[in-house]
Amino acid sequence: MKICYLFNSSIPSHNASSLQVIKTCEGFVQLKHKVFIITPNTGLNLNIKKFYDLKFNPIRIKLNFFKNFPKGIKYYLFSFLSVFKAISLKPDLFITRNLFTLFILVILNKKVVIELHHDLSNEGKFIKFLYNNFDILNSKNIIKIIAITKAVKNFLTKELKVYRRKIFIVPSASSLRMHFSKLKNKKKYNIGYFGSLDKTKGSRFVMELSKLDKQNDYYVYGGDKRIIKQFKNHYKNKNLHLHVFVSYKNLKNHLNKMDVLVMPSNNKTLRSLGGIGNIVKYTSPLKLFDYLASGKLIIISKLKVFEEVIEKNKHCIALDLNHNKWLKVICKISKNLKKINLLKKNAFLLSKKYTYKKRAQDFLYGLNNQ
Repeated sequence: MKICYLFNSSIPSHNASSLQVIKTCEGFVQLKHKVFIITPNTGLNLNIKKFYDLKFNPIRIKLNFFKNFPKGIKYYLFSFLSVFKAISLKPDLFITRNLFTLFILVILNKKVVIELHHDLSNEGKFIKFLYNNFDILNSKNIIKIIAITKAVKNFLTKELKVYRRKIFIVPSASSLRMHFSKLKNKKKYNIGYFGSLDKTKGSRFVMELSKLDKQNDYYVYGGDKRIIKQFKNHYKNKNLHLHVFVSYKNLKNHLNKMDVLVMPSNNKTLRSLGGIGNIVKYTSPLKLFDYLASGKLIIISKLKVFEEVIEKNKHCIALDLNHNKWLKVICKISKNLKKINLLKKNAFLLSKKYTYKKRAQDFLYGLNNQ
């Protein structure tokens, strides 16, 4: 099958959405499909294959007119031009995450799969008007709707009246392949946070926790040199180690150095890319799936949507966002190694269900019958 993925964001970049899209496209290629991905001419000036550690390469087509992230009128213009470029490739299937791109493809009677990650709160007024007032998502041209979580599916069926039979839940995934080892009794543990430094994702919670816990070392990876410098000027404790974002290719090496991985996401507000919207009800963070694949002890905050994938006291420790509660658990790690190693093992085994090849298979399952 010839597949064309239309994506209006930067590749390569530090954005989780870019990683997910390129890795899903890699999964399609692994399944022996020919895959094109159409993007703006933006992103880091780095080799995509090396940056994302790709083994199977999709064909990237950059629209050179768009040298910056397409905003405003350029957002709509990019959608039009990417659709017409995609049509010229004569694919068997179009895939997008962009609701305006979807609208154009539906009008042009193209066979399309849409991947959705949240409600309409992140969208502009025009998109909200279209999807709140017209039955676009029930179009016969949309052959499958991929919802990242059950919560997204519930939003689509209850609020936008989308037919349940069209919606398939396909969570995030990880392509990390790591070895499992038991956690041993140590005087000092390495505790790691990886990802966005947006305050709603929990990086500042970790930094403050490091000030309270003098026993262990804390590592925060994310952001650029400028913001890391700002944090270093603010947090002077020697057990806190701040590092810029690491590429996916190098992620495994840094995860291997950790004993514990933390994800203290805010349970009331979670911002998506650009600090807009609130995805706390819908999120399926890539970080969680990489944490599972690492085989490390995972400590997360209590979010209902996380329970769609991971069970507290079976795969992880889930806590309220309270520094004293987190500190108490961390200080007792060495006294609960039998239980902790069972949690680690369960999480590691669970990660085998969430690979990008499996994710690509789930995207395409049943499409030959359409």
